[in-house]
Amino acid sequence: MAQTKPPKSALKRLAELEGKCLDLENQLAIVQAERNTYKEKYEDILVENIRLQDSLKEIRERLRRHEPLEPQVVEEIAEEAEEECEEVLADCFADLPLKVAVIGGTDAWQAKVAERHPGFKIIGSSKNFDRDKLAGTDILVINTNAVSHACTQKAKGEVDRGTEILIISSNNLDILDKKIQALLM
Repeated sequence: MAQTKPPKSALKRLAELEGKCLDLENQLAIVQAERNTYKEKYEDILVENIRLQDSLKEIRERLRRHEPLEPQVVEEIAEEAEEECEEVLADCFADLPLKVAVIGGTDAWQAKVAERHPGFKIIGSSKNFDRDKLAGTDILVINTNAVSHACTQKAKGEVDRGTEILIISSNNLDILDKKIQALLM
């Protein structure tokens, strides 16, 4: 007698496979929807790119013909650049009641520090500096570029207890400002 019904294990396996098939179909639908979304975004980006390229071609053509940009745009760009320069060069420690002394670094670097921070006391790079200049110093900045070890040690020994000592080896004034601000926080 031939079996007409498949075994229960085969039916169970078939049901599992049908469930997995439905799950995969659902996942496929989700992935296709995501693909369509990305495809639309890609097409929008292509349209924007074409628009920007056309604008760039127009600007290049105007430059070839030596047509200046609109004066208002040039003035706005110049004003923004000037404001940024003023912000960068401003003494961010002018309002603080701190006495900051600077030792070491090149003469050019010391001049830049004095220009940006007129309230800082520039001691120099010689080990024969006047000890009285360090009296009451809150922060001592030692730039290890172009300074002797003896000068560094003398400066550390001459400051009062509680004085923050900041040792740097960079001539970047922005890094100096950030390190001082970090000390104050």
